[in-house]
Amino acid sequence: MPFMAKKTTGSIAEDYVARYFAKHRKINLIRVPRGDVGYDFKNSDASLFIEVKGSTATKLSEVLFRYFTDSEYQMAKTCRRKKHQYEIHLIIGIPDNIAHYKIPGSKLLESGKPEISWYLSTTKDFHQYKVDEAVLETITGEGEPSSGK
Repeated sequence: MPFMAKKTTGSIAEDYVARYFAKHRKINLIRVPRGDVGYDFKNSDASLFIEVKGSTATKLSEVLFRYFTDSEYQMAKTCRRKKHQYEIHLIIGIPDNIAHYKIPGSKLLESGKPEISWYLSTTKDFHQYKVDEAVLETITGEGEPSSGK
């Protein structure tokens, strides 16, 4: 069965990330209520915070992924200060050609530049954050579990 549980790009990306964590990192994420909190999910002991960005674009160069809210930037700073983990999960190619990038919050803190919002340019260095294809297949329902990144 192809991966597509919900209709909006954002909710498809969030559902995919929740399944990725459950299957490959053995973490059940807690979805946070919508609002200006700076993240979409957290783990049960609030030591891991996840921001999810999704796009139907299939190439990084086509993705309009660069803007972050000040809440997201501040949450990344708070996590660094408290020695918690903040991850940005960029899911592109929704719904049929999914590619998954797991970007550490430190990338936003180190490379983010203030404009109206915080942004990260989608550069070729993002390729180092791509999640293994075998992991992708298990989340999308087209393979067996593997030891993902």
